[in-house]
Order: sequence, then C-alpha cells, then structure tokens
Amino acid sequence: MSPQFSFVVATHLRAALLRRSLGAILAQTLQDFEIIVVADALDAGTAAAVAELLRPQDVFIKRNGRPGPAESRNAGVRAAKGEWVLFLDDDDSLEPHHLATLAAAILAQGPQVQVLFSDIQVVKENRSEAGIEFLQREAVPLGHVPVETLHLKNFIPNNALAFRRTLLEGCEVDPHLASQEDWDFLLAVCAKAMPRHYAGGGAIVHKDVNPGTRRGSSESSNDLTVVLDFLHIYRRWPAPSEAWREQRKALIRSVGLDLPQNWF
Repeated sequence: MSPQFSFVVATHLRAALLRRSLGAILAQTLQDFEIIVVADALDAGTAAAVAELLRPQDVFIKRNGRPGPAESRNAGVRAAKGEWVLFLDDDDSLEPHHLATLAAAILAQGPQVQVLFSDIQVVKENRSEAGIEFLQREAVPLGHVPVETLHLKNFIPNNALAFRRTLLEGCEVDPHLASQEDWDFLLAVCAKAMPRHYAGGGAIVHKDVNPGTRRGSSESSNDLTVVLDFLHIYRRWPAPSEAWREQRKALIRSVGLDLPQNWF
C-alpha cells in the first residue's frame, strides 16, 4: 500500500545536516510516509547516515551526472509513490507536528486541493567546523501574502509546500538555472493549480550566517546571476496581466536594468 506522503531529500556531502533533516522526518507524529534520499555525491558520513536512519520502506539513490539539487529532486519525484510529495533539502528541518497539520488541512480543504503551503520558522545558525551553533529563531507567517505575488518573485520556501503527486507530471526542476530553480518549478505548477495556504505547519528554514553555503539559491550565486535568472523566468512564464508586467519591470529597473515592457 502506498504512503500518503513522500519526502524527497536532496543531499550533497553534508552528513551532519542530513542527519538533522532525516531525524526531523522520522520524528513526525504522523508516520504515513516514505523517505527518498537522493545524493549527487557520496562520502562515508552520508553512507553511514543513510544506513542508520533509513527504514526498509525508504529509498536511497546515488545518482550520476550534473551535481546540484535540481536533478536530485527530479529523480526523487520519479521514485515517489506517495499521494503527496514534499521536498526537504538536507539543510532544513520540520517540527514534529508538520505532517499531522498538513494532513488535517488536506482533509479540511477537500479533494480538489492540489498544492498547499504553510507558515515557516527561520532559524539562523553558525555552521562552523566545530558544529552548528543556534543563533536566532523567528516565526514567519505567509498567509497574508497574496499568492499571485509568485508572478513577481518567490516567497514560499520549498519545504513549506506540499504537492499532489499527479500534479507534478510534466513538471521538472531546471538544472540549468544557477538560482531560483525552486521558483521556476513552482511557476510550472502554478500553471496547473495555484497554491493554497494553511495556518500553522512546522517548516523550518535554516540559514547559515556564513555566506555561500546554501545550495541552489541566490545565497550561493552572485547578483548578476540572480538577475539573469529572474529575466529567464520572466520570459518563460509571462506575466498574467499588464499590472504584473509593470511590477516586474519596476523590480528589474531597481537593480539598474531598464528593459521594454514587452520583455515581461
């Protein structure tokens, strides 16, 4: 029998962080899930964490090819058997009630719901060679942000989202983007169904105060790369109205590029 939820965990040579993310999944009060860990590289620490923490029903994939989380997420989705898919990269975690709160939201919103997202907590930490030092925690509600803001920029972290697996058919994370690949993927999903917010949840985004440590994000890319990826995404996913085109143009103008309105 297939589980209700599939967790896709992309990892890259960060065994201590992987142990934290897997521990957060295994600590869920609702246990109807499988875990799919996809590694684009393998060392002794990652192998030990997977061997110790994954259960018989879970899956480990050591893939070849281009490094980076995009292809790892795609491989994880292809292997998933759950009704719902959640992404949890190796540097993020969850509160123990996250799945139970999500399951209640799915039941409350009915069978028509396709994509859900929760509020988040942001934890700042210092990942030094000596370990992980906790610095600060902040609750960040997301329900007040109009979901249409996704046409301008992303405001929903990957681990706050849950996707009905059948909705993801034909959607893939683009491995060619140096940043913003989560947003590009989400816009592909939005072309089918817009995300709905539910209160609570337990998604935790961990941010290292040391620069350049978060994979597949603007934090590990220079400003020019981020701007170019924004422009690429704007061309791929045209604005749904003139008002959103104007907002896109204004955002890009704020970083020094004045492009014609029809670009957006």
